[in-house]
Amino acid sequence: MMGLLSLYPAAAQMPELLMGIPGMSAASQISASASASVQSYAAGKPFWVALEVSITPPWHAYYHRNPGTVGEGMTAELQAPEGFTVKGPYWQVPTRHEGVTGVAYAYENPVVVWELCAAENAPAQAEFRMSCTAQTCSDDGCNPPETQEAIVMLSAGDGAANPAWKELQKQVEGPGDTPTEISASQKADAVQLHFTAEPGLEKAYFFSADNSISPTAAQTLAADASGTHYTLTLPRNDNSDSMYPVLDEATVGKPLPRLQGTLCYGARHCTVDVEPQAAPVDLSMPEGLAALCFSLFLGGLILNLMPCVFPVIGLKVMSFVQMGGGSRRRIFAHSMAFVLGVLVSFWFISLLLIVFSNLGTLSQTPWTEWAGALLQDAGSASRSWAAWMQNPWIVYGILLLLLVLGMSMYGVFEIGASITGAGQEMQQKEGFVGSFFQGLFVTVVATPCSAPFLGAAMPAAMALPGVWMLAALTFMALGLSFPYIVLGCFPALVQKLPAPGEWMESLKQGLSFALFAAAGWMLYVYLSFWPVAESTETMWVYMALVVFCAAFWVYGRWCSPFRSRKARVTGFCVALLLGGLGFWGARPYEVDKAKPEWQAWSAAAMQEALEDERPVYVDFTAKWCATCQMNKKVAYSDEVYALLKKGDVLLLRADKTSPNPEIDAEMRRLNRSSVPVNALYLPGKEPLVTSELLTPDYLANFLQQHLPQEKQEDAEN
Repeated sequence: MMGLLSLYPAAAQMPELLMGIPGMSAASQISASASASVQSYAAGKPFWVALEVSITPPWHAYYHRNPGTVGEGMTAELQAPEGFTVKGPYWQVPTRHEGVTGVAYAYENPVVVWELCAAENAPAQAEFRMSCTAQTCSDDGCNPPETQEAIVMLSAGDGAANPAWKELQKQVEGPGDTPTEISASQKADAVQLHFTAEPGLEKAYFFSADNSISPTAAQTLAADASGTHYTLTLPRNDNSDSMYPVLDEATVGKPLPRLQGTLCYGARHCTVDVEPQAAPVDLSMPEGLAALCFSLFLGGLILNLMPCVFPVIGLKVMSFVQMGGGSRRRIFAHSMAFVLGVLVSFWFISLLLIVFSNLGTLSQTPWTEWAGALLQDAGSASRSWAAWMQNPWIVYGILLLLLVLGMSMYGVFEIGASITGAGQEMQQKEGFVGSFFQGLFVTVVATPCSAPFLGAAMPAAMALPGVWMLAALTFMALGLSFPYIVLGCFPALVQKLPAPGEWMESLKQGLSFALFAAAGWMLYVYLSFWPVAESTETMWVYMALVVFCAAFWVYGRWCSPFRSRKARVTGFCVALLLGGLGFWGARPYEVDKAKPEWQAWSAAAMQEALEDERPVYVDFTAKWCATCQMNKKVAYSDEVYALLKKGDVLLLRADKTSPNPEIDAEMRRLNRSSVPVNALYLPGKEPLVTSELLTPDYLANFLQQHLPQEKQEDAEN
C-alpha cells in the first residue's frame, strides 16, 4: 500500500479563472525530471521509473482523470524499448483547489510513476523517455497546454535499489491500494461510499473521475458504532452549472452506474471503481415527526375557512340539515364517505409525488419490482406538494371546475344532488358517491390554498421517506376533514342546526360567490402562463370563458325535465357546441417564440431606426378597441411575420389605452384621430397607412408592395 504526499483540499481561497487568456505567461511554468527506483535493472525483477513535474507557484495543473471544472487534465506518456513490460501510469493524488471563479482538482508538483520489468531479451542499455502535457492556471488566468520531457538511462545489472527512491514512491497511488471492504449505495441526490479504516478517522475526500460527484458541495464523513466502518456522503452533480460539467451527461438525474475515482482517507488513498447499490431506507421514525404531523393537522383544519373550501362546507352542512331526522347511521356513513374521499385523494397525490421523484430508478427497474422500488423511496427535498399547479392544463381544469360548481350553486343549472350533496338523493344510496366525490373535490381546490398555513411544514413533509411522507400528509387530510368527522361521530350536533327552509337556497347562492372568487384567483394563476407581451391572447381567454359559462346557462334553461324532448335535445346540442368552443378558445397554448417581438413605441426609438435605414411598422392600438384586438388575432399570420422579418422591420406598438399626448400627436400627423391605425414608416419617405380592417392577404400584399426589395433580398442572403 502506497501513501501520498498531498491529501486534503487546500484551504479555501476563491475560485480560479479556468480558461482565460488574461494573465497568460509567455514563459514556461513547468519543468520535468526523471528518476528510477534502481541503479540498474535485472531480468524478472520489477522496478519503477518516475516523472517528477515542478510547477512554478502560484500556477497549478489539473487532475489527469477529471479537472473538476472546465480545463485540460494533465497527461503523461512513457516510451520504453522492447524487452520491457510496462504497467501504469500511477499518479500522485490531487488537491481540491479553490480560486477566484471556481473549484478545481489540481496538481502543484505532481509525480507520475510506471512499473517495469525486464525480460530476458532486454537490451544491455535502455532509454526511458517520459513526457507530460499540462495546462497551467493561476488566479489571474491560464496558459495554453505545454509539453515537457525527461529521460532516464539505465543499464542491465544486478537490480540494486536507488536509495533516493524510498520517499518518492510514497507520493503516488499504485496497485493493491483498495481496502478490504469498500462499497457504495445511492440515494436520490447523493451517493454514499462505505469503507473500513482505522478508528478516529477525521477527514476523507473523494475525487470523482467523471464529475458525477459535485466538486463544489461538501462531503460529510460519519462512523458507525464500531468506529472502523465509515460512510462518506457524496452529493451528485446535477449538471446545472456549466463550470462543472458531468463528463457522461447520460447519467444526470439517473442512478449512477459506477462510482469511479480516488478516495483519500487518513494517511492513505485508494482507487475506487464500484457499482453503487440502492441504499436501504431507514424506516425508523424521523425526529420531530409528531410536531410536524400536528402542524399539518392544524393547517388542514384551517384550510376549511379558505374561499375555495368553505362553500363545500356549506353544502355538506346543508346535506346534514336535509337529513334532519335521519338515522345516526346514515349521517355517520355520509361523513365517513366524505372523509374517505379526502384521504384517498391525498394518498393518490402522495403516490404520484413518490413515483415522479423516482422516475430515474423506475426506468431501470422491471415493472414487476416497482412496488419494492417505491417502498425504498428515501425522500427528496426537490418534491413539491404544489408541483402539479405548475401545469397549465391542471390549473385550467380547476378553473373550469370552480366555474361550473359556482354556477350550479347559484342556480344557473342543476348537475344533480349526488354531486353537490344537496337534495333528496342525499338520503339515497347514490348519495354516498356524491359525498365521496365531494371529498375528492375539496382536496383538489384546497391544494393552491395551502401555502399560507403550510409553507414551512409542507417542504419538511416532502423531504421525508415515502412511508413517513404518506403518514404526515394523512394528518393534513384528517385536519381538513375533521369537522365532518365530528359531525359524523356526534350526529346529535346536527339537531343544533337550523331547520330546512328557504335560507338554504339563499346560503347556497351566497356561497357560490366564494367559488367565483376562487375561480377569479385561479384565473389570475392561469393567465400567468401567458407572456405579458401576449396580452391580446388573454383577452380571448376571458371571452372564451364567457362562452363556456353560457353553455351551462343554455343547459339549465332548455334541458330541464319539464321542457319538451325537442327543446331538450336542441338545448343540449347548443350547450355542447358553446361549451366546446369556450373550452377550445381558453385552452393553454404554446407561444410561438419564432415570431418577432413587439416593442413599446416612442418617437425616439422610431427616429433612431429610420436614421439607421431600417423600416418601422407601428400598430396604434388600445385594449378597449375591439377592432384592434380582432386585427391582432386575425391579420398577423406566419407569412406576414416572415415578410416583416425579411424586411428587417422594427415592430412598435403604440398603446393608447391610457391618454398619451405623444401618441396623439403622431396620429394627427397621420391624419387619424382614432384607433386602429397601422402605419409603415420607410426611411426618407412619407408614412404609409393601412386600412382599418386587416386580413392576412391584405397585409401580406401591402408589405410586398411597399417594403424595399433590397432589404428583403439582404435578409434572405
